[in-house]
Parts: sequence; structure tokens; C-alpha cells
Amino acid sequence: MKKLFLISMLSIFAVSVLVAQERRGPSPEILEKIKTEKISFFTSKLDLTPVEAQAFWPVYNEFEKKRFELQRQIHQFERMPDETITNLSETEIEKMTNNYIDSFEKEALLLKEYNKQFQKILTKKKVLMLYRTENEFRSHLIREYKKGQKKE
Repeated sequence: MKKLFLISMLSIFAVSVLVAQERRGPSPEILEKIKTEKISFFTSKLDLTPVEAQAFWPVYNEFEKKRFELQRQIHQFERMPDETITNLSETEIEKMTNNYIDSFEKEALLLKEYNKQFQKILTKKKVLMLYRTENEFRSHLIREYKKGQKKE
């Protein structure tokens, strides 16, 4: 459970970085560069064969799109101004807290669902490595972002 929480928090952090950049208007070139780098990074780390890659990427992209939407909902709540929360009724607060927790449950169910799909495409070992590779890539992006900040 701690690992699931850690993975969720890291995912949320990565998405929040991308969302924050999105608000500032990232160029399509930067997003395409990240996507290309991710494909290369994952393909190399997971040692995907061409057949595996062809089956894996459409499923992974679908998973990532759904997970991003769930995390966007979580971030909307987390970025809600204090004044808005102050003016909510007890019923509205209860509904929002339940929706917030439900989003994490939905994300966990999404992970379980796609874990099964990934295991149909990749070996179990590669699926396990996939989750580590996601975190490694996130760390890689953060390091690259920090390097870019130091240059500016």
C-alpha cells in the first residue's frame, strides 16, 4: 500500500509539473521531444522488441491518458483557493472529500486493470520494470528540468 501511495504521489508530482508547464503554454515541440525521449527511454530500459513495442505503446498511451485525467481532477481540488473552501457547506465539503478519495480509488483500479493488459503484452518481469522505469523517467525529467533552470 505504501508503494502504491508513493507511486501515486510521484505520478501526481510529474503530472503537476506538466500541468504547470501547460498553463504557461509549453510549445508542442517540447511536448513532442518529451514524448520521443520517453519512448526511447522506456524501449531501452524495458528492452522492448519491435513486436512488443508495437503492442505496448497504444495500450500504455491509453492508460496514461486515463490516468492523467484522474490526476487532473485531483489537482483541481488541491489547487482550489482557500476562500472557495471556506464558503462551502458541510454537505458540499463531504461530497468533495468523498470525490477526492474516490479519484485515488479509481486510479488504483485503473492501475490494476492495465497491469493485467500489460501482462498480456509483456513478460511479468518487464511489467515490473515498467513501473520502475516510470519513476526513473520522472526523475530523469526533473534532473533535466533542474539543469535547464541552472543554465537560465
